[in-house]
Amino acid sequence: MKRILFTMLLAASLSAEAQTQTYETEFARPLNEVLTDIQNRFGIRLKYDIDTVGKVLPYADFRIRPYSVEESLTNVLAPFDYKFVKQKGNMYKLKAYEYPRRTDADGEKMLAYLNTLYADKQAFQLRADSLKKEVRQRLGIDALLAQCVQSKPILSKIRKFDGYTVQNFALETLPGLYVCGSIYTPQSKGKHALIICPNGHFGGGRYREDQQQRMGTLARMGAICVDYDLFGWGESILQVGSAAHRSSAAHTIQAMNGLLILDYMLASHKNIDTSRIGANGGSGGGTHTVLLSVLDDRFTASAPVVSLASHFDGGCPCESGMPIQLSAGGTCNAELAAAFAPRPQLIVSDGGDWTASVPALEFPYLQRIYGFYNAKDKVTNVHLPKEKHDFGPNKRNAVYDFFADVFNLNKKMLDESKVTIEPESAMYSFGENGELLPEGAIRSFDKVAAYFDKKAFAKLKSDASLEKKAMDWVASLNLEDDKKAGFAVTTIYNHLRQVRDWHNDHPYTTIPAGINPLTGKPLSKLDREMIADSAMPKEVHERLMKGLRRVLTEEKIEQILDKYTVGKVAFTLKGYQAIVPNMTEEETAFVLEQLKLAREQAIDYKNMKQISAIFEIYKTKCEQYFNEHGRNWRQMFKDYVNKRNAEKKAQGKKK
Repeated sequence: MKRILFTMLLAASLSAEAQTQTYETEFARPLNEVLTDIQNRFGIRLKYDIDTVGKVLPYADFRIRPYSVEESLTNVLAPFDYKFVKQKGNMYKLKAYEYPRRTDADGEKMLAYLNTLYADKQAFQLRADSLKKEVRQRLGIDALLAQCVQSKPILSKIRKFDGYTVQNFALETLPGLYVCGSIYTPQSKGKHALIICPNGHFGGGRYREDQQQRMGTLARMGAICVDYDLFGWGESILQVGSAAHRSSAAHTIQAMNGLLILDYMLASHKNIDTSRIGANGGSGGGTHTVLLSVLDDRFTASAPVVSLASHFDGGCPCESGMPIQLSAGGTCNAELAAAFAPRPQLIVSDGGDWTASVPALEFPYLQRIYGFYNAKDKVTNVHLPKEKHDFGPNKRNAVYDFFADVFNLNKKMLDESKVTIEPESAMYSFGENGELLPEGAIRSFDKVAAYFDKKAFAKLKSDASLEKKAMDWVASLNLEDDKKAGFAVTTIYNHLRQVRDWHNDHPYTTIPAGINPLTGKPLSKLDREMIADSAMPKEVHERLMKGLRRVLTEEKIEQILDKYTVGKVAFTLKGYQAIVPNMTEEETAFVLEQLKLAREQAIDYKNMKQISAIFEIYKTKCEQYFNEHGRNWRQMFKDYVNKRNAEKKAQGKKK
């Protein structure tokens, strides 16, 4: 009996201990090994956009589901805040978790949930009112608007074209901060519709050809159209730099700009028909089209293009930096667009981006909401299944047809060939180099950050510094092609940022203390930093060099690499020539080759101590080369030092 009781107590004790302790090894395995096993087991291909170096997965094999590759990937990636995106065939792209981007299935579940919250017009209207109120609060726009100034805008001369005119403007918003844009006005008489056109992230910004075509054509048809720079794009870069665009502040400021431009246009243009006020933009501009329609009831028609989805909030902080999707317990852009009911709304979608789900998912949802108002015919979807993410002719034609119908525009004036495509410089308010910026204009994002939480923008400040460095380096090349220069700046900036982020995310403490096998001494902090940073994926370096070779000559590339390494190649070569008597051409060629190898390797390291350490490796090779080819490096260096000391002594006596 005692033996039975003891066995029962022991079993109970072991059971309790098992609940509070893990197995010794936790069945842990390196993440990259687990992913390789999944790849081989399921016959798939993995494309990496994540960092797996040093990451260990506990209970690794228990997370794999033999019946489902996607469940296995979810279980394995989730502990590290990683996810997968299914691509063509058997390819899966591994990415970091993105809070604004989800899957079609997530969108379907979200809309199903939202549909349970309202069954009629009254219930939805209460929900819409609550959404509008909380979106404003989470965006923080009212506090910003309260600090805005009212001053006369800076206006250019009016340029006359076939059926329309264009005038540039710079409108002061916050003290010293300007938003720049262009006003396209019909030459016809009478009252005109007004369409506010927030810009998207298409290359060339608001200066690009298809943007001018759309603005000019709608103006010819009878609508005043206003487009304007994104915050940290176009002329805004002069004031805050382009890194500022990738901030949550951009989300609020761009929305603020749209509202203030609307205020200005209504106050200064008496020929606007206030019953015909529209919003229209593509991609990120489409996201802001929906946001403007939520923030201001004066809009009477809305046309977001290649943007709307229930599972994507916008991939840029200027679209999703502020947590407006958490409003009213959780929402999405499709519900925010639905809050525009019963006013006319066009949704343009295509088969080549996240809007591919619109015909089967978001549009039926919108039709249900519009149905509460007996206005199903007021919401339309033009879906282009064979097209990709752009603002191409078919998308523009859908916009022309929509506004022609709802605003009674003149379709006979629809002819894009009549629009004059102006050079980018013609659309500037502050000159090609910002020379016309007002004296009191803001020239630093720091001044804007003061309106928000300064601590939130610490990384952005570092980004701005790296961006300036990249711009200064490229400016020193004196390139004549602005597009090539811009591409080079972006390429260098991205590389500098990736090197910095890798260094910060992999501190020397991630490398165990040990012995340097070359010296027999404990690894120094610098040694451990070098080991950690050397694990950065080679793709980072390859992307930089490939990008530079796309737009620069080899000579120009060398100049950029010298900027990274503060001219160490020329400086060190000069030192060798001073130390080694009568250096031969062969010796010089070898040394130069080694120093250039050092330079290219060193650019992937964070600071000058590390860069110098890389050069030391190759300098050692050079010195070994001298010893192996009939020279005595130690003696040469000693002779050089003695000579320099003698020269200094002689100079001292002369004084």
